Amino acid sequence: MKVSKYVDRTELAAFFRRLADALENGGSDELECVDAFKKMKIGVKEEFGQLHLKAKIKVPDACLPSEEDEGGETPAKPKYSSLKKRMKTSFKVIVKMIHEDRTPPAEAVESFLADSALMVTYPGYGDEYYESYMRACDGLAEAFEDGDMEKLHRAVDALIHEKTRCHAKYD
Repeated sequence: MKVSKYVDRTELAAFFRRLADALENGGSDELECVDAFKKMKIGVKEEFGQLHLKAKIKVPDACLPSEEDEGGETPAKPKYSSLKKRMKTSFKVIVKMIHEDRTPPAEAVESFLADSALMVTYPGYGDEYYESYMRACDGLAEAFEDGDMEKLHRAVDALIHEKTRCHAKYD
């Protein structure tokens, strides 16, 4: 969601109060779902006596209005590129935390594994690697469930290996 408008100092202060309230209690209108934001960038610039407020707030896809296809039905799958972007984000958190010898958040692992299971249903993007990739995902799930940091390191290394093999041919 994007906000771009000219305001005076009083309106700017009111916007920040509404934003703070939305972060604590959930928002509506232009601040709907802001409490579940993924990324937020806010800029304010003085322009000829007015303040130009710009806010870009990335919220979960579930908060956005669903896109419908020509038949009026909601598509069953996200675009492949959107799915890969989501996977990149969750995998980055997983890798970084494991290499810091910290257990990644369950939400990141669950999101990555669910997206991986969905990814292998897209034909033509490395089908011949899907089976070995999913075995590596199973290893990650098992290691996470066991809470075994050594197994988590091996599982992440196996996933990186599978990703590298596939992306060498398909990226």
